[in-house]
Amino acid sequence: MFRSRIVSLMIAAGMVTLLSSVAYGQRFEVGAGGGASLYNAKTLTTTSGDISAKFKPGYSFSGFVGQIGGRLGGEVRYSYMSNQMELAGLGKSYTMGGRSQAIHYDVHIYANKNKEAKFRPYFLVGGGMKQFTGTGSAVALQPLGNLAVLTNTSQWKPIVTAGGGVRVALSPHMQLRGEVRGYFNEMPTDVITPVTGSLGGWIFNIVPTVSISYVW
Repeated sequence: MFRSRIVSLMIAAGMVTLLSSVAYGQRFEVGAGGGASLYNAKTLTTTSGDISAKFKPGYSFSGFVGQIGGRLGGEVRYSYMSNQMELAGLGKSYTMGGRSQAIHYDVHIYANKNKEAKFRPYFLVGGGMKQFTGTGSAVALQPLGNLAVLTNTSQWKPIVTAGGGVRVALSPHMQLRGEVRGYFNEMPTDVITPVTGSLGGWIFNIVPTVSISYVW
């Protein structure tokens, strides 16, 4: 059901942008950028005590192609995030390498409908899919392994995206973009796996990014 809603959101977003393109005309862009990747921590409550399960702060980079409209626009974006995974608590901790990658479509809603303006703030919302992967070597006996384990498996999760940013026109064909995007999805429990208790619920991945794009 949740995946169906995400797919519906993406289709609706594409239709809105297409209609905007037909009605108002569009400029197009292709670009790339990089920044940080930050997650909230989850708490696993067990009879032995609480432990923290999280993705540690890391880095990200992305590439995108999109349309720039008057009031509406949109883009397809691929994002890569590198974040180590960590379990910590009860005087013990264990860390393993981790990464994620996402493909999604975002609708942009502009505060200024003038496509030629030098500064253009915007909000964004969209959806897609995200893959979480543990990249460390498998260890048979992990600290805290009786409560939770980090695995070198992969798991896909549907995501919702939301955020905002600003465009700065450097020239008629070059633009600088600064934005903060949030990725929201259910906890990937195949990758960070509770042995006892539950790690259900959502996690939030906040990704501040600076990008450069070519516009035509």
